[in-house]
This record gives sequence, structure tokens and C-alpha cells, in this order.
Amino acid sequence: MRRSYEEFLHRLNQYRLRLNMTQEETSNGLGITQSQFSKMELGKTIVPYKVLELLMKMGWDVDYLVTGKESSVDTSELNDLIIQAGDEYKKELLSVMAWLLEQGVEKCVADTSFETKCEIEILKMRAKEETSESVLFEIRKISGLAQIPMSEKLGVNIKKYRMLEKEQVNPDAELLLQIYKVTGCRPSLLFDVSNVESMIIDDLWGQVTPRVRQNILSLVKQVLWFLKM
Repeated sequence: MRRSYEEFLHRLNQYRLRLNMTQEETSNGLGITQSQFSKMELGKTIVPYKVLELLMKMGWDVDYLVTGKESSVDTSELNDLIIQAGDEYKKELLSVMAWLLEQGVEKCVADTSFETKCEIEILKMRAKEETSESVLFEIRKISGLAQIPMSEKLGVNIKKYRMLEKEQVNPDAELLLQIYKVTGCRPSLLFDVSNVESMIIDDLWGQVTPRVRQNILSLVKQVLWFLKM
């Protein structure tokens, strides 16, 4: 077993204990037997996508479980402005937000993380693209890789990779670890696919200071007013 997966299993065990949950209580919430969950926690079977998805719905921090880094819990007012923009002005406003948040993070964070760079690029891509693609497709494009090199880096055959990119199959915990290692994409972005943009905005928002937040919010409001006038 790879060390990174062993570390994931340790976090899974410790997170459950932190929540004061027994294996039986956890397995009941997942709709599986205690024996099945025990085998996953011990590394005898790989934790599947569905289990991580259910844990996320139960309020567990799946990003932390996989990456070892806590998720942001801040909620940005910028997402309300995206709703106000509607489909007509969404891409223009998203482009402005992506640029302002990128500048804000650079001012407030000494060293921009791999994950943050990935998120900023996803926002920029979504502001430009006319068609909606899977997150895995987007992060592959951001990485500058064709499908075959990407599949090789992830350690899967090309047939399975194409199915992953088309969301016909889902990555298990071990593959999510490798996707994160190769691209910097937070696992939660591959679970809550209908909410990717707002999740990214919230995360970037959590990295800037209150003063910078106010400046960004004021500028975005002015842009939205200008677009609608």
C-alpha cells in the first residue's frame, strides 16, 4: 500500500474518533455493514467514491481526508452577485471575479498554493468556455496534458481515463489522491460538480483579508451595475 493512502486511512480513522463516532455508527450512516467499513479503514478494501460522497453529505471534510488540508468554511457574498447577474452576464462577471480574487490572494498570501492556482484557472476557463465540461477535463487542459499522458500519470488505462473524464465512472479514494497529487484539484470539486464555481469562490474568499474582501466586493458590484445599465 502506498504511503499516501496509509496517511489517508489514518486521517479517516482519526477524523471518525474526533467526531466521537464508532465504526458501527459511521457504517449505519453509509448504509453498509460495520465489517465493510472496518475493512476500508484498515486498508483491506479501497474506499470507493460513493462512500466519500456520503461522508461529505454527512458533513465530513473530504478534502481534509484526502489532502490533509482543512477546507474553508467562509461564505462569499460574491456568489449572490453571480445569481443576480443571471445567464446573460454570468461569464463577464465570473471573469472579473477570477482576476480580482487572483490579485487578492497574491496580496494576502505569501505563497500561493498548488490547489489555489488550480482553482483560479478553473474559474478563468469557465469564464471563457462556451460549453460545460467535466472538472477532470478542465484540470487536464489546465495541466497542458493530452488524455494518454494524463492517464499514465494517474496510473489508469486510457479507456478508464476517458470514462472518468466523461463522468461515466468515478474515482475511488486512491485515485483521488493521485489526481490531487498530479493536478492540485481538491476532491470536493469532483463530488459537488453542480456547485464548483461557488465552492471555488468561497475558498478563495477565505484566503483574503477583510479589507481586500470589501474592495473586491465593491468593484464587482460596480461591474455588475455597469453590465446591467
